[in-house]
Amino acid sequence: MRKGETYLGAILVLLVLVSVFAVLLTRYVRVRASPIVDEAFWLTDDQKVTAAHVRSKVETHVIIRATGEYVGSVVVKIRKDIALWLDNDYAVVTVPVSLSGDEKTEITLDFIPDETSVGRLRGYFIEVGFPVTKAKWVMENSYPPRLTVMNSGT
Repeated sequence: MRKGETYLGAILVLLVLVSVFAVLLTRYVRVRASPIVDEAFWLTDDQKVTAAHVRSKVETHVIIRATGEYVGSVVVKIRKDIALWLDNDYAVVTVPVSLSGDEKTEITLDFIPDETSVGRLRGYFIEVGFPVTKAKWVMENSYPPRLTVMNSGT
């Protein structure tokens, strides 16, 4: 047997072993259920709102409910809704969670809007990511429930 044939044979055996390992791994990996967002809302001065003043404190509340077992992190983002352009992150928090059954948890994130909803900026919205399952929830694309921001005198 020549040197080239031995090398080719070794690569073929290695590919077969990797393929067998990949098949076995996928058969025994559990599919994890993603939690769901039960509710997401904005608070200012302890009142639910869909509009706030620029440079005022806004509390974001997201209630997550398990649909099975979920151990990992949840990423909550406040994003700027920019018309005819890519939206961008304004505030982000990553929280470790461990949920099972029908268990719930609430995640809060405070932020201060720095722009009013005029021109290209339509407002702010909430996005929730579940990195373990690669799932994502995005607030409905309408006002409300998205947050409109006004000038302080408006």
